[in-house]
Amino acid sequence: MTELPPILEFFADEPIITPAAMHGAQQVKLSPAIKTAVCTFLCDQIDQVVLAPILQDCRLLFYVYGRSGKMPVYQYQDQCLIVFMTVGSPAAVAVMEELKYLGIENVIAYGTAGQLDDAIPADACVVIEKAIRDEGASYHYLAPSVYVDTDTELTKWLMEFLQSGGMKVVRGITWTTDGLFRETKARTAKRREQGAKVVEMECAGFAAAAKRLQMRFGEFVFFSDTLTDTSAWHFYGAEKGADERRSLKVTLLLALLDGVTKIKLPN
Repeated sequence: MTELPPILEFFADEPIITPAAMHGAQQVKLSPAIKTAVCTFLCDQIDQVVLAPILQDCRLLFYVYGRSGKMPVYQYQDQCLIVFMTVGSPAAVAVMEELKYLGIENVIAYGTAGQLDDAIPADACVVIEKAIRDEGASYHYLAPSVYVDTDTELTKWLMEFLQSGGMKVVRGITWTTDGLFRETKARTAKRREQGAKVVEMECAGFAAAAKRLQMRFGEFVFFSDTLTDTSAWHFYGAEKGADERRSLKVTLLLALLDGVTKIKLPN
């Protein structure tokens, strides 16, 4: 009998390594009132000037270590947590495990993604409904499937939150991939047929870990580049307002930090 490739094996038993074991004697305790975390792909070091008004109201709790480096977890006032992410689905699931250990119930992520649908305005943001699982980490959290859904109620909340701020917003499917340099013409065409509007590298991991860990997860993205012309890749640089997008991300982070205290979701 031919064995399944390891990526298709799914084991539902409990892990040997846990966040609590990793922290050892230095266990982190939060106020029970803090139930939400915001994961941003801004960087607390690179973007520290624009983030200064936020960071001054934060205290560093610890770092989550991912394949791309260490990710700081901050407590913002007594309202919520902020995680400054690195790239990739393995980093996403590690963060979700740590947040579950802290008692977090709702996780909101936002960052950038590649545009696959040229009908969506370049200055719009896309709220993710589900992710195509073309990566590896999610298969350690859920049995194999093509898609994994984000949380319905948190996705609805994000739509209303963004629209209330005057944003151009659409809902859609993302293609989560580990293979940045394997976004080929054939693979991109198939992902479009499967409904993908954007491509990024974390959402499937976030969403799968959330389901296994019984957490709510929602995400929205902006465009950083476009694959709508399959003959050439194009990065949205200064001509598409990179500095303006960074400023907008900081503004949205401030709004989210205020808004998460108002999240009321059904059980």
